[in-house]
Amino acid sequence: MIIVQKFGGTSLATAEQREMIVKKIAAQIAQNPQTKFLVVVSAMGRKGAPYATDTLLGLIDKKKTSKDKQDILLSCGEKISAAILGSNFDGYGIKCKIVTGWNMGIYTDNNFTDAKIKKIDTTKIENYFKEYSVVIATGFQGITEEGEITTLGRGGSDITAVALGIALNAKDIEIYTDVEGIMTADPRVVPEAKIINEITYQEVFNLAHDGAKVIHPRAVEIAMQHDVNLWIKSLVSQNIGTLITHHDHSSKDKWEHSRIITGIANIDGLTHFKINTNNYEPQKDYDLLDKLATKGISLDLISISPYTKAFVVNGNETETVIQTLKGAEVDFEYTENCTKITVVGVAMKGKPGVMAKILQPLVELNVPIIQTADSHINISILVESKYAIDCIKALHNHLI
Repeated sequence: MIIVQKFGGTSLATAEQREMIVKKIAAQIAQNPQTKFLVVVSAMGRKGAPYATDTLLGLIDKKKTSKDKQDILLSCGEKISAAILGSNFDGYGIKCKIVTGWNMGIYTDNNFTDAKIKKIDTTKIENYFKEYSVVIATGFQGITEEGEITTLGRGGSDITAVALGIALNAKDIEIYTDVEGIMTADPRVVPEAKIINEITYQEVFNLAHDGAKVIHPRAVEIAMQHDVNLWIKSLVSQNIGTLITHHDHSSKDKWEHSRIITGIANIDGLTHFKINTNNYEPQKDYDLLDKLATKGISLDLISISPYTKAFVVNGNETETVIQTLKGAEVDFEYTENCTKITVVGVAMKGKPGVMAKILQPLVELNVPIIQTADSHINISILVESKYAIDCIKALHNHLI
């Protein structure tokens, strides 16, 4: 039996935490000596810590450094984590082996700094498990067919853990973070936020995509495609954590009335653009959107009607969009410092009155709503960021 456990940078940041990891796994091995553990590690700490990913990036000028060289640098943080954690296992007399992007068997395309996995060969890891109880894998990295090191993009260690767990047919894949599980809202914004014991892939994918930074959306997507159970846990808590599964809890009678909304996520630092036209000219709409795409601008909350077009971009892309719209000679207006608040729940599908329930607390706060969007399991609302915290708190109190 194989269990995959992935530990993020904050879980590896101190000697005390690394010792907790080793003790935790040692206790599990003592309980069941036949169990094998694949331990996936991120770079230690966050920006400012000596070996954190952002700290390493700060050593170079990204604009002047080719992406293949960036990946060689970025892959160093996880190797340092793996070596140090491996020494902790040695100190406890637990035999372990380390695999890195060079030899763990994850083969990717050559899209450096954001590579996609093409195939996985677990032969080396499986052979190591014949001799070792623990194999430590450096997260976030792989190798091209030509033998060049690549990284899987921000949060890529989650992808490593899920992909290897699936390839090894692991019993469980556990992601350890600095929170006790997936919460109904960001606890820094809503102190009353609760742990969600069980959540569907669709829900967590939507929450992750719309601002909840607990797990990488691509990792969730891969897990969903292969129908494996994912756990989100905390190293320092005895709480069981959150189980991510295909199971639709809304089908149970007990959920039918008590849990229409599962959680709330938010993304800050957005800019809203509104374009006004006097004539309906779809070719011009296409040309404008194509220009923005060519410049690498990702649009969200897109709304197109005959005489009005609206969309949202990340704040750091505001000036590029302004210049593009001016060049297209269109009449536009924009609002900076916006926040997208997204309410997620599989049980809202087909439920009358959900939008009214969401709007009620915002109307009571007299908050101007800039734009909304919805799918069958989420509703997003755009407001100015100065109102965001009050809106999130009010929505959480009213809906959850």
